[in-house]
Amino acid sequence: MPAFEYEALDARGRKSKGLITADSELAARRALRGRAMAPLSVRSADTRTRGGAAGNHAAPTLGERLSRQDLSARELMLVTRQLSSLLGAGMPIAESLGLLAQQGGRHHMRRVLMAVRARVSEGERLSAAMDGFPKSFPAVYRAMVAAGETAGGLELVLERLADYLEKEQAIRNRITGALVYPIVLSTVALGVVILLMTFVVPRIAEQFTGMGVTLPMLTRAMIAVSGFLVTVGPYILVAIVALALLFPVLMRGEPVRRTLDAGMARLPLIGGFLRKSEAARFARTMGILVESGSVLPDALRAAARATTNLAFRDRIDGVVRDVESGRSLSDALQARGWFPGLMLFMVAAGERSGALGEMFRRSADQLDQDIDGAVTVGLNLMEPGILLLLGGVVVLIVLSILLPILQLNTLALG
Repeated sequence: MPAFEYEALDARGRKSKGLITADSELAARRALRGRAMAPLSVRSADTRTRGGAAGNHAAPTLGERLSRQDLSARELMLVTRQLSSLLGAGMPIAESLGLLAQQGGRHHMRRVLMAVRARVSEGERLSAAMDGFPKSFPAVYRAMVAAGETAGGLELVLERLADYLEKEQAIRNRITGALVYPIVLSTVALGVVILLMTFVVPRIAEQFTGMGVTLPMLTRAMIAVSGFLVTVGPYILVAIVALALLFPVLMRGEPVRRTLDAGMARLPLIGGFLRKSEAARFARTMGILVESGSVLPDALRAAARATTNLAFRDRIDGVVRDVESGRSLSDALQARGWFPGLMLFMVAAGERSGALGEMFRRSADQLDQDIDGAVTVGLNLMEPGILLLLGGVVVLIVLSILLPILQLNTLALG
């Protein structure tokens, strides 16, 4: 049964918004009147229905655009976990989606779930119903759901998807939380350094330049850097702000993103970490898809869509071509060069034993442990590294001020 968004006045004249299911817009208005509510507006919650006659409707208002927000990563994780539990308990898909929509928190979450439920009630498969919301349900997510529907194990696929999303969310939250203090520390320390170089050092330099003495090399270097910052600093600041505003626009173009992704993946230390992270995501996705019954080329294409690194995606596309031409998966992965040796070994073992999905899953678990250890070490080293670096800069500035004073005292005593 289709879902409709409504705006109506209740018996006390208060305006309220919500979702209602009915056979048609007219039936939805009748149902609202049956609840002693005066409907102000009723429209389909299905974006596909609205978009199909876009030419006959006015442009959406700001309120409508805000009401069409997509599911966040956390909301998708919660929906996946709850939907898996409900399906595992034997509840039908449409009924499960309706129950989740009723319990949903924000309005846009209920709208998306009710729209998906409406399509499922009309006879569509769950993966096809999710196609109308590509930003809420990513392509690889829909591919995994479709594989689960085909293999008859949808609740198991959703459970593994929820585990996968929870791990990514946990890693993301951990890194974000651990980076807060170093970022604040770096910002404050950098501000102190800039303040010293642009205000304190120039004032002291004025005192020294008129004394007719040869200043130490460190002091002259600091005065030169200070003069550069005072003269060119505003232009540098404007350039940084302009680049920050322009960067998101440039990243929309695939050639720029592909070049940047390839360059980042080749950097020392950081590049290895990024390649291992992408390989872990690839292995996790492949494990779920293969164990769900997906054909290998289709699973590879879906896994390629799961990666955010375009250079890595190009390599997976090359693997797809090699596999379709008859090459073994382990050989095709090894030829691309960016996949860890452990994963290659386990994939080869999985091909020989017929347990490819399980081996992908085990290699993903091992790579996740390696990544977790690398993140722990990196974050533990970051804070003292920042303190040492910026502390060293402050010491150099202080020495550049003290050395001329000591030199003048020596001359005065001599």
